[in-house]
Amino acid sequence: MDIVSWLFEQFPFVASLVESELALALAFLALTTALVAFGVPGVLVPISFSSGALLGGWFGMLVVIAGAVLGSHALFAATRHGLSDGLRRRWGERLARFDHDMEKRGFYYLLGLRLAGAPHVLVTASSALSSIRSRSFVLATLLGFLPAIALAAMAGSAV
Repeated sequence: MDIVSWLFEQFPFVASLVESELALALAFLALTTALVAFGVPGVLVPISFSSGALLGGWFGMLVVIAGAVLGSHALFAATRHGLSDGLRRRWGERLARFDHDMEKRGFYYLLGLRLAGAPHVLVTASSALSSIRSRSFVLATLLGFLPAIALAAMAGSAV
């Protein structure tokens, strides 16, 4: 007996989940959003590959990129509203130069860090503590995550 048929026998809802593409897409969206929002490292490539294999390349890529951007923005908003005020009171003058640079070129810094594969939690938290606008953060995150997710999803669809 193979593992897949055993899994379907033990958990019948898994079989219905795999049969319904919409339910599977929503599960991938929720899983990706939660994992990225909680800052779990190294999840985007494996989940993109899996979504590409189960949903197809383009649809799997769209689902994972939506989840990654939603999760990243949730972490950004939570950090900005939860930690920003206390750190600004304590380190306000030392953060002034960082804020000035982020106001001028924050989008490009963030895009470069995302493309280079810098640790997600550190990049998101430091962006949330800066003066970068939320819209710029979301766009740079989308463009920065897109190449890795697209590559992994297309590779998964070839399996």
